Amino acid sequence: MFKRTVIAAAIAASPFAAHAAQSVEDLQKQIDILAQEVETLKKDQGAASNPFGKVSLGGYGEIHYNHYNRDPEFGGKQENDQIDAHRFVLFVGYDFTDKVRFFSEVELEHSLSGDGKPGEVELEQAYIEVDTTANTKLKMGQFLVPVGIINETHEPDTFYGVERNTLEKEVIPATWWEAGAMFSQDLGAGLTYDVALHSGLNFDGGTRIRSGRQKVAEADANKGAATGRIRYVGIPGLDLASSIQYQQDVNQDIIGTDDVSGRLVEAHARYSIAGVTATVQKARWDFNGFEGTNKDRQEAELYELSYRFNDNVGVFSRYENINLAAEGGNESSEQMITTFGVNYWIVPQVVVKADVQNVNYKDSGEDDKADDSINLGIGWSF
Repeated sequence: MFKRTVIAAAIAASPFAAHAAQSVEDLQKQIDILAQEVETLKKDQGAASNPFGKVSLGGYGEIHYNHYNRDPEFGGKQENDQIDAHRFVLFVGYDFTDKVRFFSEVELEHSLSGDGKPGEVELEQAYIEVDTTANTKLKMGQFLVPVGIINETHEPDTFYGVERNTLEKEVIPATWWEAGAMFSQDLGAGLTYDVALHSGLNFDGGTRIRSGRQKVAEADANKGAATGRIRYVGIPGLDLASSIQYQQDVNQDIIGTDDVSGRLVEAHARYSIAGVTATVQKARWDFNGFEGTNKDRQEAELYELSYRFNDNVGVFSRYENINLAAEGGNESSEQMITTFGVNYWIVPQVVVKADVQNVNYKDSGEDDKADDSINLGIGWSF
């Protein structure tokens, strides 16, 4: 009603009322301008009356049950099966303007944190994002490193398997966040790239990649890292991406540790058609300085095939080859992991999962049954 009144007033007050010669087109332009101003006024009044109108909330969580087996020859069944509220995560965002926004992610792992408790409370993301142009963005703060598939998209309803795959736990290592700045550009036709300068890992004299995450918690920052990614999604159903990261010293130039440079290269291809999705992924770290170990090369590869029968049911099989001591062709630590399972989506954002995982070792002295498991889980996002 208010809009009609304004338009009527515009017609009555317009030069057309006094000068019949004015064109209908000019009058229409004035009406459109006034209507736009009215809509803007309505939005401003709405934002003023609702201070939370620019706030966005979300989150996800998952609970797992793991049943383990162990060959009697090596000591019988593993002592404990396990049920775990693996993680609960909340997202909070705020739009300062149409071009400047804030995003954060807070996670509680394993239900309880504190002295002697298994869990942690973690700030995984907290950054400002600015649309610098129509097709470029700048992130500043604490963000997920642009590497792999799961590291940036890991809500449980988006992937198969109760647990995240081993490649993206031990080699990537998801979930992996750092602090710094990242510039992203959409080149059109499905081609994008990201370039990030950020904090780095700190192995503190060790060799395990996952243990090197500092999580931006009073993180040593004597040496930083740089990551670049290029991605192509220009063909329906196809996702191609490759990332490279370089760190000058994964021991952060700490006194008493050796300087060890590191380079990570990751690439993956995923194609979906008629319910079938095929995924191939490879990742490899090359280090220079792990003297007296076979850890200078750590690598993994993954092959996954899934079929989505309908909106509710999907099945998958996955094979991984993991070698975290690959230098010199060492096979003593090489693992072959096979996982089969099913996802049931109650609704698109709530999923029940079940899988069977078989872990074999090339080293005949290892217990091939020690890490075999049957897993159940439920996950959600909102």
